Amino acid sequence: MQPVRTDTPRAASPSTDDAVRVERDRRLAGWLAQAAGGDARAFEHFYDATVAYAHVLARRLLREADVDDVLAESYFQCWREAARFDASRGSAVTWLLTRVRSRAIDLRRQQQHEATEAAAGGESDEGTLAGLVAQLPGPDELLALAQAGSRLYSALAALSPQERWVLGLAYFRELSHAATAQATGLPLGTVKSLLLRAQQKLRGLMSA
Repeated sequence: MQPVRTDTPRAASPSTDDAVRVERDRRLAGWLAQAAGGDARAFEHFYDATVAYAHVLARRLLREADVDDVLAESYFQCWREAARFDASRGSAVTWLLTRVRSRAIDLRRQQQHEATEAAAGGESDEGTLAGLVAQLPGPDELLALAQAGSRLYSALAALSPQERWVLGLAYFRELSHAATAQATGLPLGTVKSLLLRAQQKLRGLMSA
Protein backbone atom coordinates (compact mmCIF):
# COMPACT_ATOMS: atom_id res chain seq x y z
CA MET A 1 0.00 0.00 0.00
CA GLN A 2 1.41 3.38 -1.04
CA PRO A 3 1.80 6.00 1.73
CA VAL A 4 -0.62 8.90 1.59
CA ARG A 5 1.00 12.22 0.59
CA THR A 6 0.35 14.91 3.13
CA ASP A 7 2.21 17.80 1.47
CA THR A 8 0.12 20.45 -0.25
CA PRO A 9 0.78 20.90 -4.01
CA ARG A 10 2.43 24.17 -4.79
CA ALA A 11 0.48 26.70 -6.80
CA ALA A 12 1.69 26.94 -10.36
CA SER A 13 3.80 30.04 -10.89
CA PRO A 14 3.22 32.22 -13.95
CA SER A 15 5.25 31.15 -16.95
CA THR A 16 8.11 33.25 -18.18
CA ASP A 17 6.13 34.11 -21.30
CA ASP A 18 3.22 35.39 -19.21
CA ALA A 19 5.53 37.53 -17.12
CA VAL A 20 7.15 39.01 -20.21
CA ARG A 21 3.76 39.75 -21.74
CA VAL A 22 2.51 41.43 -18.57
CA GLU A 23 5.61 43.61 -18.41
CA ARG A 24 5.30 44.47 -22.11
CA ASP A 25 1.66 45.48 -21.69
CA ARG A 26 2.50 47.59 -18.65
CA ARG A 27 5.28 49.39 -20.52
CA LEU A 28 3.14 50.03 -23.62
CA ALA A 29 0.26 51.34 -21.51
CA GLY A 30 2.67 53.73 -19.80
CA TRP A 31 3.93 55.08 -23.12
CA LEU A 32 0.38 55.60 -24.37
CA ALA A 33 -0.48 57.48 -21.20
CA GLN A 34 2.51 59.77 -21.76
CA ALA A 35 1.62 60.17 -25.44
CA ALA A 36 -1.89 61.23 -24.41
CA GLY A 37 -0.20 64.14 -22.65
CA GLY A 38 1.64 65.15 -25.82
CA ASP A 39 4.91 63.25 -25.29
CA ALA A 40 6.00 62.45 -28.86
CA ARG A 41 9.09 60.54 -27.76
CA ALA A 42 6.98 58.19 -25.64
CA PHE A 43 4.85 57.51 -28.68
CA GLU A 44 7.96 56.77 -30.73
CA HIS A 45 8.89 54.16 -28.09
CA PHE A 46 5.38 52.69 -28.44
CA TYR A 47 5.79 52.62 -32.24
CA ASP A 48 9.19 50.92 -32.10
CA ALA A 49 7.93 48.27 -29.68
CA THR A 50 4.76 47.39 -31.62
CA VAL A 51 5.40 48.00 -35.31
CA ALA A 52 6.47 44.40 -35.92
CA TYR A 53 3.07 43.12 -34.74
CA ALA A 54 1.23 45.69 -36.84
CA HIS A 55 3.33 44.94 -39.92
CA VAL A 56 2.59 41.20 -39.78
CA LEU A 57 -1.16 41.82 -39.60
CA ALA A 58 -1.11 44.45 -42.36
CA ARG A 59 0.79 42.14 -44.70
CA ARG A 60 -1.83 39.42 -44.19
CA LEU A 61 -4.63 41.80 -45.19
CA LEU A 62 -3.08 44.04 -47.84
CA ARG A 63 -0.88 44.24 -50.88
CA GLU A 64 2.71 45.05 -49.99
CA ALA A 65 2.43 48.46 -51.67
CA ASP A 66 -0.36 49.48 -49.27
CA VAL A 67 1.16 48.29 -46.02
CA ASP A 68 3.23 51.35 -45.08
CA ASP A 69 0.44 53.85 -45.71
CA VAL A 70 -2.07 51.87 -43.65
CA LEU A 71 0.42 51.50 -40.81
CA ALA A 72 1.11 55.23 -40.81
CA GLU A 73 -2.59 56.05 -40.73
CA SER A 74 -3.17 53.52 -37.96
CA TYR A 75 -0.41 54.91 -35.78
CA PHE A 76 -1.60 58.47 -36.23
CA GLN A 77 -5.05 57.33 -35.19
CA CYS A 78 -3.46 55.80 -32.10
CA TRP A 79 -1.63 59.04 -31.39
CA ARG A 80 -4.83 61.06 -31.65
CA GLU A 81 -6.79 58.57 -29.54
CA ALA A 82 -4.09 57.69 -26.98
CA ALA A 83 -6.15 59.20 -24.17
CA ARG A 84 -8.97 56.74 -24.96
CA PHE A 85 -6.88 53.66 -24.34
CA ASP A 86 -8.16 51.68 -21.34
CA ALA A 87 -5.85 48.92 -20.15
CA SER A 88 -8.71 47.29 -18.25
CA ARG A 89 -10.41 46.49 -21.57
CA GLY A 90 -7.47 44.83 -23.27
CA SER A 91 -3.79 45.13 -24.11
CA ALA A 92 -2.24 47.97 -26.04
CA VAL A 93 -1.19 45.55 -28.79
CA THR A 94 -4.78 44.39 -29.29
CA TRP A 95 -5.95 48.02 -29.24
CA LEU A 96 -3.43 48.88 -31.97
CA LEU A 97 -4.16 45.83 -34.13
CA THR A 98 -7.89 46.58 -34.03
CA ARG A 99 -7.15 49.93 -35.68
CA VAL A 100 -4.78 48.39 -38.23
CA ARG A 101 -7.43 45.85 -39.21
CA SER A 102 -10.11 48.52 -39.50
CA ARG A 103 -7.93 50.73 -41.71
CA ALA A 104 -6.94 47.79 -43.89
CA ILE A 105 -10.56 46.70 -44.40
CA ASP A 106 -11.58 50.27 -45.26
CA LEU A 107 -8.83 50.47 -47.89
CA ARG A 108 -9.77 47.12 -49.43
CA ARG A 109 -13.40 48.18 -49.69
CA GLN A 110 -12.35 51.44 -51.34
CA GLN A 111 -10.17 49.58 -53.82
CA GLN A 112 -12.95 47.13 -54.64
CA HIS A 113 -15.37 50.02 -55.19
CA GLU A 114 -12.92 51.79 -57.51
CA ALA A 115 -12.26 48.56 -59.43
CA THR A 116 -16.00 48.02 -59.89
CA GLU A 117 -16.44 51.57 -61.21
CA ALA A 118 -13.49 51.22 -63.57
CA ALA A 119 -14.84 47.91 -64.93
CA ALA A 120 -18.22 49.55 -65.53
CA GLY A 121 -16.61 52.47 -67.32
CA GLY A 122 -17.99 54.91 -64.77
CA GLU A 123 -16.26 57.85 -63.23
CA SER A 124 -15.99 58.72 -59.54
CA ASP A 125 -18.40 61.36 -58.37
CA GLU A 126 -17.18 64.76 -57.22
CA GLY A 127 -17.26 63.73 -53.57
CA THR A 128 -15.03 60.73 -54.21
CA LEU A 129 -12.59 62.78 -56.26
CA ALA A 130 -12.46 65.46 -53.60
CA GLY A 131 -11.75 62.82 -51.00
CA LEU A 132 -8.90 61.37 -53.05
CA VAL A 133 -7.35 64.80 -53.62
CA ALA A 134 -7.61 65.64 -49.95
CA GLN A 135 -5.93 62.45 -48.76
CA LEU A 136 -2.85 63.07 -46.69
CA PRO A 137 0.45 61.65 -47.92
CA GLY A 138 1.74 58.58 -46.19
CA PRO A 139 4.87 58.85 -44.06
CA ASP A 140 6.96 57.22 -46.80
CA GLU A 141 5.87 59.52 -49.63
CA LEU A 142 9.13 61.45 -49.25
CA LEU A 143 11.04 58.23 -49.82
CA ALA A 144 9.27 57.66 -53.12
CA LEU A 145 10.19 61.17 -54.25
CA ALA A 146 13.86 60.73 -53.46
CA GLN A 147 16.10 58.59 -55.66
CA ALA A 148 16.76 55.18 -54.11
CA GLY A 149 20.28 54.83 -52.82
CA SER A 150 20.91 58.57 -52.68
CA ARG A 151 22.13 60.35 -49.55
CA LEU A 152 18.76 62.08 -49.28
CA TYR A 153 16.95 58.74 -49.46
CA SER A 154 19.14 57.32 -46.70
CA ALA A 155 18.65 60.41 -44.56
CA LEU A 156 14.87 60.36 -44.98
CA ALA A 157 14.79 56.64 -44.22
CA ALA A 158 16.46 57.38 -40.88
CA LEU A 159 13.57 59.61 -39.79
CA SER A 160 10.59 58.24 -37.91
CA PRO A 161 7.27 57.91 -39.81
CA GLN A 162 5.88 60.82 -37.79
CA GLU A 163 8.82 63.04 -38.75
CA ARG A 164 8.53 62.13 -42.44
CA TRP A 165 4.78 62.78 -42.32
CA VAL A 166 4.95 66.33 -40.96
CA LEU A 167 7.99 67.10 -43.13
CA GLY A 168 6.05 66.03 -46.21
CA LEU A 169 3.06 68.20 -45.31
CA ALA A 170 5.18 71.22 -44.47
CA TYR A 171 7.51 71.13 -47.48
CA PHE A 172 5.73 69.20 -50.23
CA ARG A 173 2.21 70.35 -49.43
CA GLU A 174 3.57 73.72 -48.22
CA LEU A 175 1.28 73.73 -45.20
CA SER A 176 1.88 76.05 -42.27
CA HIS A 177 2.57 74.65 -38.83
CA ALA A 178 -1.02 75.32 -37.82
CA ALA A 179 -2.40 73.71 -40.99
CA THR A 180 -0.16 70.68 -40.49
CA ALA A 181 -1.42 70.33 -36.93
CA GLN A 182 -5.01 70.53 -38.15
CA ALA A 183 -4.41 68.00 -40.95
CA THR A 184 -2.74 65.42 -38.72
CA GLY A 185 -4.66 66.02 -35.51
CA LEU A 186 -1.40 66.54 -33.64
CA PRO A 187 -0.91 69.37 -31.13
CA LEU A 188 0.77 72.43 -32.64
CA GLY A 189 3.69 72.12 -30.21
CA THR A 190 4.23 68.51 -31.24
CA VAL A 191 4.24 69.44 -34.93
CA LYS A 192 6.87 72.12 -34.31
CA SER A 193 8.99 69.70 -32.26
CA LEU A 194 8.75 66.97 -34.91
CA LEU A 195 9.69 69.38 -37.69
CA LEU A 196 12.61 70.81 -35.74
CA ARG A 197 13.92 67.36 -34.87
CA ALA A 198 13.49 66.15 -38.46
CA GLN A 199 15.37 69.17 -39.82
CA GLN A 200 18.19 68.70 -37.34
CA LYS A 201 18.46 65.00 -38.18
CA LEU A 202 18.53 65.70 -41.92
CA ARG A 203 21.23 68.35 -41.56
CA GLY A 204 23.33 66.03 -39.47
CA LEU A 205 22.89 63.04 -41.76
CA MET A 206 23.46 65.01 -44.97
CA SER A 207 26.64 66.59 -43.62
CA ALA A 208 28.03 63.34 -42.23
